Amino acid sequence: MTGCTLAPHHRPNRHPFLELMSRRVVDCTKVLRHGAADAFAALEFERPGQPRTLTHRIEMDADVGTHVLAPRRYVRWGSDLSGLAPESFFGEGLVAHLEVTADASDIDSSRLEDAFGRSLQNRDIVVIAARGEGVTPSFTAQAAQWLFVRGAKLVALADGISVGRDKEPDDERVILSTLLENDVPIVRGLVNTETLSAERMAFMALPAPAADVTAWPVRFVALDPGLDPTQQALEVEAAADQEGEAEPPPAESVDQTADAQPDELAESASEPSDSDASADRDTEDSLPEPDVDEGSAAEPSPEDDQDEEDLSKRSAEA
Repeated sequence: MTGCTLAPHHRPNRHPFLELMSRRVVDCTKVLRHGAADAFAALEFERPGQPRTLTHRIEMDADVGTHVLAPRRYVRWGSDLSGLAPESFFGEGLVAHLEVTADASDIDSSRLEDAFGRSLQNRDIVVIAARGEGVTPSFTAQAAQWLFVRGAKLVALADGISVGRDKEPDDERVILSTLLENDVPIVRGLVNTETLSAERMAFMALPAPAADVTAWPVRFVALDPGLDPTQQALEVEAAADQEGEAEPPPAESVDQTADAQPDELAESASEPSDSDASADRDTEDSLPEPDVDEGSAAEPSPEDDQDEEDLSKRSAEA
């Protein structure tokens, strides 16, 4: 049909669902196991009247494992888990990979500005993955304020990042209230964040819509279109090892070989080889000897004398 064009969502190459499914799925969630922590217990039973049918009774704290904090955590009038919209827990965003040291362990607004710049968009999900050798990264009030001003709709912190300072327990309330008072949920306890790339990706962290509850475990999943940074580092190391094994021979041995080669060629050209001498002998032996009559070669025959006399007479008459 002339002049007919397909809508963008009808084009197979641009279908958003197919684009998401082609990405790398990274699970950033801690596994909950019975007995691994005092805050989680999975009591196993066999259901009455149903042999070999198991059921469990779960006893846990609401903020166990990888969990989300609802605004009602510190603000009584804030939203609980059932009051937060599902779109708050699903969308696109970015990851900030930060290196901290003993002298610079705070995650403040300047660190986030350097990590995101102008790439962060309004209503993005933000994942902060800070690491340091023997250092505990600290999420500060400046960072919380910066993320609120930039319009983050969900903030997720990697496992090991502390909120505030250990010696000031009220510091956590002050810092997180900046986000929670504005209905920005916070996820804590992410793992596997080092495998996330710097590309824009989709995140999902849906909790159960529990009424009047301020925290709940979530399964935080990233749909990453980029490559695994840890895998790339291993490939670079393997390539470097292979190049080291295939090193050329030392320069001295190469020079010695090059210097010796012309002399060897000259000697081989000036001195005949045994194979050449044997070939000459074989050629001489193979040539046939001519049959020579010794008598005829030494004395001329009478017929030859007569011919010479006739020739001289004809010359004289002429």
